[in-house]
Amino acid sequence: MKKVLLSVLAGLLLYLPFSKLNLWFLLFPALFLFVKYRGVLFWTVGGYVFIFLSLRCANIASVEFGGINPVLSYFMYSLFVLVFTLFQFSLPAFIAQSFFKNSPLAYGFFYTLFELLRSHFPFGGFPWLLMGEVISQVPLLKYSLYFLSIPLYTFLLWVLVIFLFQKRLFSFVLVLLVLLSLSLSAYLVPPKKLNGVKVALVQTAVPQKDKLSRESFDKHTPQILQMVEKALEEKPDLVILPESALPFYFSEEQTNILYHLSLKGPILVGLIDVRENLKPFNSAYLFAEGVLIDYYDKVKLMPIGEYIPEPFGFLKEIFQAIGGIDYVPGKSAKVIKYKDLRIAVPICFEVAHYRYMERLAKDANLIVVLTSDGWFKDSDCTFQHFRFAQWASLRFKTYTLWVNNSGDTAIIDPYGRVLKKLGYMERDVLVEVLK
Repeated sequence: MKKVLLSVLAGLLLYLPFSKLNLWFLLFPALFLFVKYRGVLFWTVGGYVFIFLSLRCANIASVEFGGINPVLSYFMYSLFVLVFTLFQFSLPAFIAQSFFKNSPLAYGFFYTLFELLRSHFPFGGFPWLLMGEVISQVPLLKYSLYFLSIPLYTFLLWVLVIFLFQKRLFSFVLVLLVLLSLSLSAYLVPPKKLNGVKVALVQTAVPQKDKLSRESFDKHTPQILQMVEKALEEKPDLVILPESALPFYFSEEQTNILYHLSLKGPILVGLIDVRENLKPFNSAYLFAEGVLIDYYDKVKLMPIGEYIPEPFGFLKEIFQAIGGIDYVPGKSAKVIKYKDLRIAVPICFEVAHYRYMERLAKDANLIVVLTSDGWFKDSDCTFQHFRFAQWASLRFKTYTLWVNNSGDTAIIDPYGRVLKKLGYMERDVLVEVLK
């Protein structure tokens, strides 16, 4: 019974670094408990508690906007958590216990391996609740993310905790000193310069229920366009709106207003478009000087939200908000170029696909994440998503602009610091000069 209670405690402690409380330092005692009480049962119970608490906000989308009965939603969610737990916690523990003499290092290695695998397979992967990504919040170590990948850091966290558990203090201090040295070296690397680019971020703050109805969404259009005009009065080098910021398609006549407004200044906006035999695309468009300069189609689509992978097509009948139509993925990772700007524009959860981001952002001098997190309201899921933007700034040593429909909209500097931020559902414009 004591071990069961300790496993629940371990899961709770592991959840708190991924909660809105952002108690990142509790990651270390959580991992210490998992190292001390090695075994399939302990890891399964602790892992289930961790995952259940961390992702329960997904039920907001399915119940409030998907129209699913709460009991059915939590039942389906519980099954998902069980499968996730068996893969990420139970299987690594079983392998380490059965074939590697219960070695602590084997536990850490196979946990990291399965975290890496699930980030890519199946259905494009689920790169979420990644331990290495928590380092973006650790003051003295976060800069080393410029050199070290998320999976490598996940393994190094296990190594550090294992050294402490085994009282190998010299090894612990040595690894820590290496990481601190890398962090200092990364801090001294000059960030990518923008030479005083002035940006204006528009948080549209349209309730998610309104976005599901074209008629209700249309009612917000005049106010959103007024905000764009307000932003243009600041004479910015770039005005930015979030993902699916307006109710009309790019190919519709209403887009002409964006061409007209772009005569006053460049506008980057997320819009849905229908092309190629009425297939929908989730895209970002840059308008300037009255013409379309460039666009980017989202490559990493969100399973369930943007397409239903086989053999789960029946979910289209359950989730009313899906509408039965799968989006089409973009064909390439490319930056949007305008004058001296090379803008990587990951859309929504693309920013969490860290390997894809390596391709998308490697040649960029600015990262702009267009998203619409209203599906999860002001929850842990929204916070977990936002933290990937801080990781991106640290990894690529550049400004990251987080432009959200619902909040938070923020400007993050190349050192992972949030310079300015708009709160949840605050309809306003954020202006800053990026130096």
